[in-house]
Amino acid sequence: MAKAPDLDTPFRTGETVLLGRAVRGAPEGAVGNVKLINGLDGYNGGKPWLRYWVNFSKHGLVGQVTHADLARPFQYGLWLDREEADAKAALHADEAAMETETTDAAETPAGDGGVASLIPADLLERSRAAKARLLGS
Repeated sequence: MAKAPDLDTPFRTGETVLLGRAVRGAPEGAVGNVKLINGLDGYNGGKPWLRYWVNFSKHGLVGQVTHADLARPFQYGLWLDREEADAKAALHADEAAMETETTDAAETPAGDGGVASLIPADLLERSRAAKARLLGS
């Protein structure tokens, strides 16, 4: 018995798909058929880069639609769940990054940030001495 396709299984030519996001004039939820598949295989076991040309009944042929924007009609609920989980993960990652930046800023003493923090202290002191010597201070 054939294994049921998951959300990451590539579509086949002629397969009926549902558009998850509005793309180039075709609204979210439009149903169409895959007419052409192009892209590149995954490099060193990575995910393939696939693009589809999809013929929508009311919106015509739309090209270069990414796999992430399409779902099989019976998998649309799973697709929505995955999009929601991805959005929540991105939100939590942003919040964690903001907390880290805030914590790092609080721990760094005033005046020790910027480019000066990347230059060794002995070079900064040598530069200050040379400037004082040249200016006669």
